[in-house]
Amino acid sequence: MTLARCISWTLLAGAGFALFAGPAAGQAPPLPRKDNSAVEKVVGYRDALKGIPADGLNEAKENFAKFAKYYADVVAHPSVYKTPQEFKLDAPGTLHLSIDGPNGILQDIARFTLEAAPGASRPTPEHAVYIRELGAALDAAFKELIEKHPDPIVRVNAARVLSVVCRSGSSAHYPTLTGLIANANTRTEIKYYALQGAANLLAAYDADWIKTRNHVAQTEEPNLVGELVKVLDAGVNDPARLVAGLPENKVTKATEEQLAVVALVRRQGIKALAQFRYVSSTDGSGQVIYPVHTLARIALSDPALVPAPGPADAAEAVIGICNMAPVQVKGVRVTPLKYNADAALEAVTAGLITFASPRAADAFDRRLPWRTYSLRIAIAVRNWRPLFDPDFDVTKPSAFDAGRVPAAVEDFYKDTIPKVLAPMDRVDNSGKPDIGAKVDIEGLRSRLTALRANPKRSTTLLAGVAATSIEFGPAPK
Repeated sequence: MTLARCISWTLLAGAGFALFAGPAAGQAPPLPRKDNSAVEKVVGYRDALKGIPADGLNEAKENFAKFAKYYADVVAHPSVYKTPQEFKLDAPGTLHLSIDGPNGILQDIARFTLEAAPGASRPTPEHAVYIRELGAALDAAFKELIEKHPDPIVRVNAARVLSVVCRSGSSAHYPTLTGLIANANTRTEIKYYALQGAANLLAAYDADWIKTRNHVAQTEEPNLVGELVKVLDAGVNDPARLVAGLPENKVTKATEEQLAVVALVRRQGIKALAQFRYVSSTDGSGQVIYPVHTLARIALSDPALVPAPGPADAAEAVIGICNMAPVQVKGVRVTPLKYNADAALEAVTAGLITFASPRAADAFDRRLPWRTYSLRIAIAVRNWRPLFDPDFDVTKPSAFDAGRVPAAVEDFYKDTIPKVLAPMDRVDNSGKPDIGAKVDIEGLRSRLTALRANPKRSTTLLAGVAATSIEFGPAPK
């Protein structure tokens, strides 16, 4: 797949246009109509203080299915994606169907979805069934479009809407996303949105276990989470799994245009993997996976990676490493792991150097949204510290055992934010970057040198696990 073709698909899906002309005027099928009775029922389920009763679950599923069908019909309707052939004024009262905008279906669906968050008063565990079943209905409706609709643009738009729906955190999305990402026949543009969906799903919290950092369904069905993490990890390590149409299915054989596409899609894979909250995971067969090591490869620019990670890749990897707690989770039981915080810090420091170097060299560099990234990294570094406390309660972010935070991590936090990240955010009176605010890149390099010069330096992230070594060999020839 050429770069132009992949980007065209992405932009077209984002804008709601199509590669194909819609039906001629007067031949379009009737506009979809909402089932108002089903909508009223869904509103009732959403607002019910005690959730959906067990004896009403089957009826609720039927109403959710009717509700979801309407939105799937909208995505599949030609009025959503056909390209206007000529300008004309619409008659008053004309109904516009769209995905984006204040009247688009993304905004409309958002009125009904619920997203659990630590410390929030709503949704509560009583809403867990609502979140799961509404998500299941929407997942089924959009999955059918993605897999079976004859028009590619409809399939892409369906994947895009599904990726946003995943924010609510229904366990029904795990098999769908895992299947789309793992399937070698999934089109690259659809896989790109599936990766966005995976990031949103892994970022969601479980309404049933809101005081833990467990992912949705991880407590009861850990294999669902493990299988998704497995395909994400494999895709970042070997992005040929994420991009279709490469010569001999090898990134090393890709053209320059194809490598640009690979970099774009892999970065979304990195962002998705970075949402996983633990340094290790287990798939359905019991195999242990180490996503923290995969992100360390990105942060440390492992020479074997093709294409070479860039500043944005390194930033996402740093954020991900700082998001991963060094504990093993079984149900709600948390067991600390023998984690080498110095090795993790080495990866984070190296990644931050890769990220910050262009901005340190040129305050007016515009390759990345530096202020946004610097804020995200600062938050990640701040929130890294509590994760070393195995008893950390996510609903009380400031209440953690500071004595468990490695001294080097605490020092990194106190030193790096004011000297490296905060200067990127400073602007002058005109809103332009403050050239007097220097990014201390040399301080970072000195810190990395000191970490590597430590006579007690260990190069494995997890004690006794050779597969987590951060000593990488030269690039293969």
